[in-house]
Amino acid sequence: MRSKKFFLMMLLMIVAVISAACGGNESASGEKEDTKKADNAEVKVLSSEYTLPDDSTTKLGENELVLKVKVSIKNTGKEPLAVSKRSFSLYQGDSKVSDVSIYDERNERLTTATLNTDKSVEGYLYYQGEKGKKFQLEYAPETYGDEKVDPIEFTIDGGSDDMLNTAKKLDDPAKALLAYTDITLFGKDNADFEKLTGENKREIVTDYLEGGQKSLIKSMGIYNEDQVDKKKLNKLLSTIQNVYQDKAKVKAVTKTITSEEATVEATVTPIDSSDTQKRVQKRMEEYVKDSGKDYISRDELINPTIDVMAEELKKVETASSDKTVEVKMNKTKDGKWQLDLEDYSTEDYFNSFFKN
Repeated sequence: MRSKKFFLMMLLMIVAVISAACGGNESASGEKEDTKKADNAEVKVLSSEYTLPDDSTTKLGENELVLKVKVSIKNTGKEPLAVSKRSFSLYQGDSKVSDVSIYDERNERLTTATLNTDKSVEGYLYYQGEKGKKFQLEYAPETYGDEKVDPIEFTIDGGSDDMLNTAKKLDDPAKALLAYTDITLFGKDNADFEKLTGENKREIVTDYLEGGQKSLIKSMGIYNEDQVDKKKLNKLLSTIQNVYQDKAKVKAVTKTITSEEATVEATVTPIDSSDTQKRVQKRMEEYVKDSGKDYISRDELINPTIDVMAEELKKVETASSDKTVEVKMNKTKDGKWQLDLEDYSTEDYFNSFFKN
């Protein structure tokens, strides 16, 4: 089960803090199909939407996104028709918009082709443009010599509600990452968790808490669980979550996206638990001294130590510096976004929430 593996990944942060103390689918298109005819071609704009680059080499300016346009060209003339992405140009006002190089893992980009009569080809074009603007997509067939052909022009309204909704969906991978963080590390509800991830929220939370108990016991070197007051242990686990929720901060934004995965850039301000261990040790030394006993066994100190940990963890402060990490999210067949538990970036992300 994914949830079992997930809580094991997440518990790395709990162990770290306590160890210190102890020692698929395509997105909806924003434009409806538009068809226009030239002397020798029928051209259609099948769909248009906003997307993001598929890697970090493409740098977007402020308020810029990638405009993804699906077109179809049919040869209605008697001679072969040459088609390529060079047959199209995108303009914003009088300015030509730069096209974008996208790795096409599904081979859906518009390819170079020579069409015989009544044959057609379709594919995607990618341009780097400003969100919310109106664009003009021009098609002009390749000509030779002095031959001139008037271009066909399509208007793409990048500010329509449908188009802007495709831009909003680009935030879903980042929102999904924050949803995972909410229901586990922060111990708070996220009403959109299942809608964003497709995971069973109750199952993940239950496994996380049960695994949290076992991990805490193991990290404290306890071999007999019957020696542990489970109420105290649950209180400690709740304290850890509350501390993360109150003192840690995180922002996330989707940076790259493909049909199968996304990269989310997360900026984390961690908790600073660097002096927690010393404070707990000092208090336990005082506890032994104040007991008036000549000897207190390690087993007798387990539950008092849990109480002290919970109290001292409440004093943890927010760290003074941030850490930025990139996290890989996988897209499911039904368009949900899930953490890639096999990728090192997942562990790196959750480890970023504490500073020892």
